Amino acid sequence: MSHHISILLPGEDQINHDVERAPKALPHERYLIGDSFALGSALHTNPNNQVQLCIEPVHLHATRDHLVLLPLSELTVSSDEVMILMEEANTIFGEEGMIPISNNGYAWVYAASDYQSLYTHSLAQATGRNIDWWLPKDTVVSGLAKRWRRVQNEIQMRWHIHPINEAREAQGLPRINSVWVYGIGKATDITYSPELTNATQIISDHPWMTSIAAQCGIPLLKSQTVEWEQQASDIFVWLKDIDKQWPRLVQAMFELDLEITLIDFPQGIRKRTLRAKDYRGPAWKFWHKNQPPTWEELQA
Repeated sequence: MSHHISILLPGEDQINHDVERAPKALPHERYLIGDSFALGSALHTNPNNQVQLCIEPVHLHATRDHLVLLPLSELTVSSDEVMILMEEANTIFGEEGMIPISNNGYAWVYAASDYQSLYTHSLAQATGRNIDWWLPKDTVVSGLAKRWRRVQNEIQMRWHIHPINEAREAQGLPRINSVWVYGIGKATDITYSPELTNATQIISDHPWMTSIAAQCGIPLLKSQTVEWEQQASDIFVWLKDIDKQWPRLVQAMFELDLEITLIDFPQGIRKRTLRAKDYRGPAWKFWHKNQPPTWEELQA
């Protein structure tokens, strides 16, 4: 049986400030679930066609003239701290008609039909940047972005005086001082990548993939220690440290006749497929040593 593995690599924006709105997420995020980036519905294991969104607690770092967003994954934060703060925030969200559904890592999913037309950007897209360009914007309903800012400001004021943040400051830790909204949409807005829908196995350590794999009905392996020869024939991989796996993947490519397709986004979608036969020349051409690329060469 032939084996095929598709590896999703992270992509960065090609930002054009001349356009009114940038895309809703980073290239690999949009490739995974579609340009609408309805992540709220993708993270709900039993989605219906109601509007769902993600809200994530964050740290906003104040510089001299703007605010920079940092995700909690880059900070020292306990699950208890997040839970207590989000329970406080839920009293405000409830007044807005936002119904909590689930939480996936730091991303909390809410049903919130009133916010359907709010234009947002993914947390990863705004991370480490001046948030002014990435703040939610109105599209169909005028004043919706302003309404969200009022909700956000109310949470920021409550969290500012919360004992958890006072304790964090006393320990020299950054405050959990704001929330980020993103991933608004319905289940019908989701368009999964063909490599994902055709997979018989998913290997990923990204927290989103637990729910996405369940929705797609595909077994998920979270471990980064993978025995490639024991995996299914079509594998979809999204791992944080895939570069560390590359030598073993190249070895598996020769031993199993494994086909490897790399999906990245230098200036749009690029797919490169590597096959063992491409690196096997006739035995008599002993001087011809065509080697698979190293990870550094792939990234060049």
